[in-house]
Amino acid sequence: MSKGAAREAAAAPRSGELRPAGELRRILDGARVERLANGLLVATLAAGQAPLVTTALIYRAGTRDDEAGHGGTAHFLEHMMFKGSPRYGPGEIDLLTRALGGSNNAFTSHDMTLYYFTFAADRWQQALEIESDRMAGLTLDAEAVRHERQVILEEIAMYEGEPWDALEQRVSAAAFPGHPYGRPVLGTREQLLATGAEALAAFHQRLYRPANAVLVVAGDVGGGVTEQVEAAFGGLDGEAPRRAPSPPPAAPNGLVRLERRAGEVARMLLSLPAPAATADDHPLLRLLVAVLGAGRSSRLHRALVDEGQLCVGVSADLNESVDPGGWTVAFEVIPGIEPRRAEETALAEIERLRRQPPSAEEVARAQKIVLADWIFDHERVYQQAFLVGTALALFDVEHPWRYLDRLLSVRADDLAAAAERYLSPERAGVLGWSLPVSEEPSPPAPLPEGEGSSRSGIEPPSPPGRGGLGGEGSR
Repeated sequence: MSKGAAREAAAAPRSGELRPAGELRRILDGARVERLANGLLVATLAAGQAPLVTTALIYRAGTRDDEAGHGGTAHFLEHMMFKGSPRYGPGEIDLLTRALGGSNNAFTSHDMTLYYFTFAADRWQQALEIESDRMAGLTLDAEAVRHERQVILEEIAMYEGEPWDALEQRVSAAAFPGHPYGRPVLGTREQLLATGAEALAAFHQRLYRPANAVLVVAGDVGGGVTEQVEAAFGGLDGEAPRRAPSPPPAAPNGLVRLERRAGEVARMLLSLPAPAATADDHPLLRLLVAVLGAGRSSRLHRALVDEGQLCVGVSADLNESVDPGGWTVAFEVIPGIEPRRAEETALAEIERLRRQPPSAEEVARAQKIVLADWIFDHERVYQQAFLVGTALALFDVEHPWRYLDRLLSVRADDLAAAAERYLSPERAGVLGWSLPVSEEPSPPAPLPEGEGSSRSGIEPPSPPGRGGLGGEGSR
């Protein structure tokens, strides 16, 4: 079943109180968490779905940890982790992984970097050997550094040329001025050219330490996991600096408007402030966002796609981040439709939800959809490894349970204050348009009900795009 089909099935009326899925409780209760003497946090998750084992190693090292003038270092180092360490030459990790019938990959976000391997259950220990070797050090050969820099420069050029990615980065830069969440994960061309082996080695030495990492071993693991992890990592120095907190993101003053010219269709991205993932309001806002944009029966889909026939599609999303983040609405306008009409309709739906919070039936539907999405996104062992590892690295192992429990216990009358707080574009937000080069600009749509707005006509310089609308880069 696809995710969309799972959503629609979940939205069907049914009786009974919703509680967090027993599957989540099973995952969390089954995670055995230990800490080695050098500070490495190790979680073992036994799951016998298939004779496979996934290892996920998460470092609390992301774009927010890049040094000034060296943006993109966290993502650059992610590439270099596959290009040479004391025991493995450039490219040998990938060759060995394929030879053993396994898979690997990695991704970098603003808050962390994650590396993972999946092997058959009789050879998963190879991942420990690789991870401990490259945690100990990297060769950072000059030619390999030059090659990977060029690869990333080409990634940046690709994202700059992709209308959604380029628009997303401009909107993020305006939504998070002076905060790491406004920086591109890939960095800029100038920053990459200024970043070489010395800066990469310093980042690795500072942050790629056992005490700054979480290792999850999940799947058909058998016994003796802790002893094997201890043998691989126990001799590594665990010292790591504590991450300094970033200043809270400064919310835009009023509704800031951006416009760029690219592509052949009109695209809009609206970003509004959201609380940190640990805030009590975050699950409430997730329900409001689901009412707006989750599934074909959501308010925005009906108004913009099914009934209004103004847009090809629409989505609404909420970031789950350590610091206060944002929630977004994105849509693509049908050619020939005036972009202003779609914008007015979307803003009117947001305002309607702010003034008239959802009914009990809408809330119940949204809860079912969010829960269905969660179950769909955590069916596989590697997804469960990511869940436990991310929770341990950024929050704590019980964070997913508390979050779902709060979300599923919300009633319709609990949402009014959250709607007032977070569904007000005129107070703080960024509205970006990517318009076809040939199209004449249209005047800004008035906010619903005559609400005022403080709009800035000054556009920030266009920074390079980052790895997709989720703000993540992967090799």
